[in-house]
Amino acid sequence: MIDAGTHSVEAVVANAEAYFANRDTGRGSGYKQFKRWEYMANRRMNENGYIPTDAQNIAELERYNDYLNETAASRAQLVDNWEELGPFNFNNLSSWSPGLGRVTGFSLASNNVDHIIISSEGGGIWKTLDGGQSWNPLTDMFSNITSYSVTIDPLDSSVYYFGSTNGQIFKSLDAGGTWNAVGSIGNSVVNKILIHPTNTDILYATAEYAGIYRSDDSGNSWTQITGDNRGFDIEFKPGNPDVVYASGNEFHKSIDGGLTFTTTPNLSNDAQMIGVSEDNPDVVYVIQASSGIFGGIFKSTNSGDSFTGLNQGGLNYFGYDVNGQDNSGQAPRDMDIAVNPNNVDEVHIAGIQTWRSLNGGVSFECTSNWLINSAANQGIGYCHADVDIIGFVDSILFVGTDGGFFKAEDTQNLNADYYENISEGLGIRQFYKIGVSQEADVTVVGGSQDNGGSFYTEGTGWREWYGADGMEGFVSNTNSDLFFGMIQNGGLYRSTNQGNSNQGVNTPGGGSGNWVTPLEQDPIEQNTLYVAYKNVIKSTNNGNSWTTISQERIRNIDNLKIAPSNNQIMYFTDNTLLFRTQNGGATDWEDMGTYGGSARSLAVHPTNPNKIAVATNNNNKVFVSNNGGETWESYKKNLPNFSATALIWDDNGQDGLYLGMDYGIYYIDNTLQDWEPYNTNMPNVVINEFDINHTTNTLYAATYGRGLWASPLVEDNLGTRDFISQNQVVLYPNPARGSVLLKLPFNAEADVEIYDVNGKLMINLKDLFISSETELNINKLVQGVYFVRITTSKGTVTKKLIKQ
Repeated sequence: MIDAGTHSVEAVVANAEAYFANRDTGRGSGYKQFKRWEYMANRRMNENGYIPTDAQNIAELERYNDYLNETAASRAQLVDNWEELGPFNFNNLSSWSPGLGRVTGFSLASNNVDHIIISSEGGGIWKTLDGGQSWNPLTDMFSNITSYSVTIDPLDSSVYYFGSTNGQIFKSLDAGGTWNAVGSIGNSVVNKILIHPTNTDILYATAEYAGIYRSDDSGNSWTQITGDNRGFDIEFKPGNPDVVYASGNEFHKSIDGGLTFTTTPNLSNDAQMIGVSEDNPDVVYVIQASSGIFGGIFKSTNSGDSFTGLNQGGLNYFGYDVNGQDNSGQAPRDMDIAVNPNNVDEVHIAGIQTWRSLNGGVSFECTSNWLINSAANQGIGYCHADVDIIGFVDSILFVGTDGGFFKAEDTQNLNADYYENISEGLGIRQFYKIGVSQEADVTVVGGSQDNGGSFYTEGTGWREWYGADGMEGFVSNTNSDLFFGMIQNGGLYRSTNQGNSNQGVNTPGGGSGNWVTPLEQDPIEQNTLYVAYKNVIKSTNNGNSWTTISQERIRNIDNLKIAPSNNQIMYFTDNTLLFRTQNGGATDWEDMGTYGGSARSLAVHPTNPNKIAVATNNNNKVFVSNNGGETWESYKKNLPNFSATALIWDDNGQDGLYLGMDYGIYYIDNTLQDWEPYNTNMPNVVINEFDINHTTNTLYAATYGRGLWASPLVEDNLGTRDFISQNQVVLYPNPARGSVLLKLPFNAEADVEIYDVNGKLMINLKDLFISSETELNINKLVQGVYFVRITTSKGTVTKKLIKQ
């Protein structure tokens, strides 16, 4: 239902809740994955209750880019200059499962193990040319950075493909500088893209709920090539690309280059993955799921014509237990197989953890533990839980997980250092929430999907202090050693020593809240905090005891905010309804009615407790009330038609209001008629939350896939800062033919983007050093009008260019 895109979010949720009503919803059941989806789906759905398609978002982004280009000269000059703060690696203190972010796919260039690209579900495509010593993002300014699979052309290492949602496949001809949508394969997540080794016009791809496809024109058009309505894996027989193996819920074989297939009848009907080895091309391994857990491993010695089951004695290799004795699993979400190309008897499989066989799949031993301390004690590797992909390149085993990218160079020697983390430099953390201290030496705590709670200081960088899915958190406003953080569904943790250790905090209703449960610190009273489940509870002793301060709702509370200037005035939202107390919850909260749509974010003005703003799924996006929610004013104005996801007021004397969307950040105040983009250097990524350090006048943004970012506030020396202006930037000759000179009044590092008149990005040059003047090659552009957007640390300027 999710992949089809034809069902409302409400319908999907109703069906999912009915499915799970009489089932276990614990670890490995799939319920956690559903709740993750539900949270983000509710934040991204439109006023009709549907999630916009990739094509709709791309069209709207190009329309808005066109608007920005045309209005560049008339817009206000702001000080937005976003800096990426990471994390770029994980550094563990007291987390039980530290990690960085989700890596869903990888590919290496032919004959160059240092040239690697990876895909990250929310963070886009990244590239390294030094084997993982450093990484660079390739899709930050692209229209779609949701990626599940990736591959490099085996004959031309400057040609990349990546697979996204909605069956969409994108292609780059310039090593990731720019991307174009090619054909699509159904309407589902693209699990894998495979390119023919000698004729790269021929491609194969699998879509999870749409089957297996072939293209003979470099991906521009696709044909479904089996009757299987699922699509997981596809492999060539080593040395003979005319023989193609493919899997969905069945195993299929072709001997004519994928034109026709036969289906092996003796493998059961569930998700399957395929392993082959150059050491013996006739051997094919297939692993199978069974309702989410390990369903079996099968081996063929005749190129997939028939298989023999390898009895594993009922062990479950897809769960959490290193002895295979549990009944958990997340297959095919976490499920893969790889065979050493130099040793056909060395087989590696993965689910939540990784396993190895050295005897051709007869038996397996666990090679990693998802609990970092347990892994060290057991003398096996630490590899983050939930393996999305494993694969050999030569004799090196690479592993993409929900916590980063790992490799094992000596797969024969099992020890505590079995896996090496090669994620350092990837900025792919999926933050849900953040909390910022108010000291000049700022501390930021953040909760993220898959990778728990972490915190950042300029002096120490990032440290991980608890595991699970991290949610809301804060640093005490009177004691910077005291942290609070939440996990999914409202479990609360506390650290009194800056994350060196943690302890669970008992709360009434703990573990029964929303996927992201509201947690707030009192802005005035020391040691006081609030949590919202079906009602609001308050602690005045840092969580040691609790008092209920609101009536109970039928459903869980979505958002909770305390007025910074008056802690007796509080607000919470229950889907489309707003509730208010003016006496700290001494009596039942007032039902203020609806503001229009369901709420994604709620913000209270820093000095006026009756001035509030709410971001909604309504077409008007944002509503503002000056009387505590009694009446509302639409703040749609010139906002693009993206999902409004985060709001925060700033006390700058002008009622400054910042809005985060799933594409971009925007600002408005009393001196502006319309919203202004506040996006300089910020990728096209979902913004989940803001917070402000008022001591340093810095705005922080938590992104869902590109980590933490920071920018000066609008009030930061506005009017005295040395800005770049339109007349300081010169493009000549203009009109131009093959090249154009870009001239600045100073030396600078700049990002240069060239858009066509429809707002489509045609040329993307990152970190270009401009010394006096720089030549830009525009040979790839056809004749017409373009807009050149130059972004430096002193601002952004857009110039019109005519290509002759």
